[in-house]
Amino acid sequence: MMQRPYMDERKEINYKTLRRIQQDEQTSALLTKIHPTFYKDLASFQKTLEGNIEQEKNPLKLKLFNDEAQNIKKIANSIYELREKKIVQAALATARGATPELNNFLEIEKKLYRSLVEQINLSRNEIFEKPSEQIPEKPSSTVSEPSPVNDVSNTHSVVRVLEDTPAFVGTDGKTYLLRKEDVLSMPREMTETLLKKKVVAQVR
Repeated sequence: MMQRPYMDERKEINYKTLRRIQQDEQTSALLTKIHPTFYKDLASFQKTLEGNIEQEKNPLKLKLFNDEAQNIKKIANSIYELREKKIVQAALATARGATPELNNFLEIEKKLYRSLVEQINLSRNEIFEKPSEQIPEKPSSTVSEPSPVNDVSNTHSVVRVLEDTPAFVGTDGKTYLLRKEDVLSMPREMTETLLKKKVVAQVR
């Protein structure tokens, strides 16, 4: 099947273009080509939708905006997860000696790909090349409780995620993909923005 050159050039983000990208990702075994600024443009589009919702007073239009925002969010998550799965598969293939095609990887996706390859290779080395250094775990008769979040400095806050979000780059340069009920620490300046949007709730 010939891949449609959608988002090869920078195009306006809207429901139609996102559905087209989602369909292309679903039907292609490899990453499809999207514009380098796709995730940035997507975040800007979602912010515009949020602004429309905040300013709209008409109940009928408000419902339409809310429905559109929810649909966009679902499609955006789907696109990211489809691409993420292919990146993981490419990393596994590389670790096993293959040379997958990386032309359609965005820079942030290449970063994820390289870190996965590195971690897979490190794990393989630890398991197969240094078996004598492995320390067997002691059997336990009880189930351990989840470890609490480590104490953080004055520059970070501990938050609980209230809703899923598409991937985004934080103020610390890290890529975040938040999932509902996750508990994590993040820079305070980023926390304040997410608190205002009611994406997270502060734990401490």
